[in-house]
Amino acid sequence: MAATAYAAVVSLRRVLEDILHHPPQGILLDTQLFQSLLEKIISFQHFLEDFDALPMTSKPEAEDGVEGQLAKACYAAEDIIESFVLDQILAPSKVQVERILTCFVQDFPKVMQDVDSVEKKVVEVKGKMGVMKDQQPVSSLPADGLSGRLAPTANDTTTGLDSHLFRLKERLVGDEPKLQLVSIVGMGGIGKTTLARTVYDDLLIVEKFEIRAWVTISQEYDTREILLALLHVTEIVFGKRKQEDSVTNFVKFVEGMSKHSDEQLGEQLRKNLYGRKYLIVMDDMWSTKVWNEVRKYFPDTSNQSRVMITTRLSNVAVDFDSEAPHEMDFLDEDKSWNLFCEKVFRGEPCPPELEEIGKQIAKSCKGLPLALVVIGGLLAKSQRTIVQWKYVAENLVSVINLGNHEQCLKILSLSYSHLPIHLKPCFLYLAIFPEDFEIHISRLIELWITEGFVNPVAHRSLEDIAAEYLKELIDRNLLIVRQRGTLGKMKSCIIHDLLRDLCLREALKDHFLCIAKVYDVHFPPNMENKRRLGVHRSTKQYRYNPRVLNTLRSASSSRSLVCESEWISPWLAPSLKLLRVLNVKDKYSPEEILQLINSRYLHFSGSWDVNSRLTSSISLLWNLQTLIVRGSFKTILPSQVWEMTQLRHLKFGMIVLSDPLRNLIMFAEEVPERIPNIKKMKLAYANDRRLGSKLSSYGLQNLACLSKLESLTLDINWREEMSAGDFGFPHSLKKLTLSGCGLPWKDMRIVGSLPKLEILRLHRSAFVGRVWNPSEGEFARLKFLKISETDLTYWGAENTHFPSLEHLVLSYIDLKELPMGLAEIHTLQLIEMEMCTLCDGASVKQISEERESLDMNIFTFKFPSMGPGTEK
Repeated sequence: MAATAYAAVVSLRRVLEDILHHPPQGILLDTQLFQSLLEKIISFQHFLEDFDALPMTSKPEAEDGVEGQLAKACYAAEDIIESFVLDQILAPSKVQVERILTCFVQDFPKVMQDVDSVEKKVVEVKGKMGVMKDQQPVSSLPADGLSGRLAPTANDTTTGLDSHLFRLKERLVGDEPKLQLVSIVGMGGIGKTTLARTVYDDLLIVEKFEIRAWVTISQEYDTREILLALLHVTEIVFGKRKQEDSVTNFVKFVEGMSKHSDEQLGEQLRKNLYGRKYLIVMDDMWSTKVWNEVRKYFPDTSNQSRVMITTRLSNVAVDFDSEAPHEMDFLDEDKSWNLFCEKVFRGEPCPPELEEIGKQIAKSCKGLPLALVVIGGLLAKSQRTIVQWKYVAENLVSVINLGNHEQCLKILSLSYSHLPIHLKPCFLYLAIFPEDFEIHISRLIELWITEGFVNPVAHRSLEDIAAEYLKELIDRNLLIVRQRGTLGKMKSCIIHDLLRDLCLREALKDHFLCIAKVYDVHFPPNMENKRRLGVHRSTKQYRYNPRVLNTLRSASSSRSLVCESEWISPWLAPSLKLLRVLNVKDKYSPEEILQLINSRYLHFSGSWDVNSRLTSSISLLWNLQTLIVRGSFKTILPSQVWEMTQLRHLKFGMIVLSDPLRNLIMFAEEVPERIPNIKKMKLAYANDRRLGSKLSSYGLQNLACLSKLESLTLDINWREEMSAGDFGFPHSLKKLTLSGCGLPWKDMRIVGSLPKLEILRLHRSAFVGRVWNPSEGEFARLKFLKISETDLTYWGAENTHFPSLEHLVLSYIDLKELPMGLAEIHTLQLIEMEMCTLCDGASVKQISEERESLDMNIFTFKFPSMGPGTEK
């Protein structure tokens, strides 16, 4: 119950601090009463943190009882306080407010009695904790040792896979011209996906296949989503779509394909694949049924195309494979030890005094790579002492006689039980997402913050702190990074099936959250105090059990609804008036959204007409932090948006700003004063007859006053000539994307002089002219540069112009040659050329030869138009 109790405590603390520090306008509060309760709650939080820091064998008995009572008391206090605030906001008259106050005065003392009762028990446990600390046995594992060492980031390991890699590559690049079906089979956690991914990314495989695509199937698969994922990749390969942020891009692609039937999607996929050599990987297949549904869309044109699957089930592998399945076996003791050392020591030698106990730990993992990796992540975070390692070894011995699946979960649970308590709610929250779900990291961080899991630190943003939490989980090998951005920044992540099984088991056991499938006939009838609800979709999407929906409606104390199933959440949300998180695929009208007064995070699809208007009542959502409306038409926002002091993220398809927000369109001088802390902004402008034909009328020079702005996207669609004087950029910018500005290359100084700029994207004639000769002393920190859709033919770049450049992308331009100065940029690692024409193709070879003559690392050229990731 530790994670649930801690989540309940920090959640109530957040509620109290929000009400005390920025109360809703016009409500009546007993500030002293709430402040007194807040002090108690803070002491409870410190108690749980201290209690968690005790060694496992030194914790007083019956701690679960205290933690459970603590969670229950916090839930009760939270319910009455938030209902009290909500009822006042919605009260139609002063008479009604007086009735609300009377009820609160009568009910709140009972809540305080429960809190006081728990406080007494906490004091008793604290007394025992003091005694236990003095009697700490040497066989325990001090928790403080677990956070003392930061494990360096490492790539997925291939230890023990060499022989598998060789055999699989032989099958994939063999001479057989017919379409071949290849399967990898083995138990969960044995390394099937790691092996498949390593082969998929191998340079030989990349060069041999014109199209490569990867899709994860899972037990609860959706044929339409499989077709969409594969079709999306093929559309990118042949230039029909641009590859940018693939997670966001895919969502837009799915929305654009909503009117196409599954058969139409499949036929388009078949056309895209026809006559081209392709490799398709279908990860985590549980039945050949899915293959039978899609195989007709995979043409066999006798060009050595291949389809590869991973599966835990031997019968699936046998039924699928053109030959004998490729079986994954357990690692032997030597390979287990090598993998263990790689994860714990990351290239450093194992201290001699730890070798014997270390080999015992590695042996106890029974040759299962996932277990070795996770236990390695645990010990990488601990201090390297025999005492601590013996504790781990003793716990692993107890699981030897369990079945394979249970044995693995028991081993993995050791890593979870030693997570610092502030990370446990963050880990358990991952169970709210479906199996094999690719989680967008920005979304996960926003949700953690909204839930109250992220503890504030002076002078630091909550987003930065949450990102550290995330890195901790990744360093412990409890999460896997799936996609990275331009400079290696994490974009999305996934959790391994077995770790998700553990996560879900612990979350359900501790009543941390509740997961529903709408057709589930065994759904629990009692939804009391189910604070977080996850509703998952399945192949039985259109069959649902009415009892499940009725039961979910009774979860009146729920604060979070994360729904991956469509057509369900509108039935639920009106019954859940205390919701803070609504993250769904369903459509909501402005009127429905304005009923969610307690909300902090709203992410949904817009069921809105053109020129829909959010009324001034939006300001009633006094604590709203995030408002994201997918697929919305042009929406008119009221001026009251300025009054929503907690709003951190606002995203619509298109926004029309009414007075005085209209000043934002013109970016008047007072705008930076209104939004001084903004970090990320996207603006789009087109000719507006109301303001005349001059871009200077819009006051974009005032952008320079946003001293905390780090990321800016500016999309200009203008017919008239523009000049550098029409723009202003703050020196705080780290990332800049410009489109359609039409500035001459000589004006690049307004960008090159930005001292912190690391990422620059120039799209659609952002700068125009045939020649660009950069100036000395600019772009000092630029690491990524993309130039696309411009008339540039000669680029006089020298190594001194871009001293920190790591990654260059040239797209849809016709250069006469690549600048030879690129060869001397020591930091440059990768040059990508998308749909480019080089009049002098020899410059690529010359640059490579020059690089080699200077005894520098040979950087990589990529030509994505030849296939995904094609390298030369």
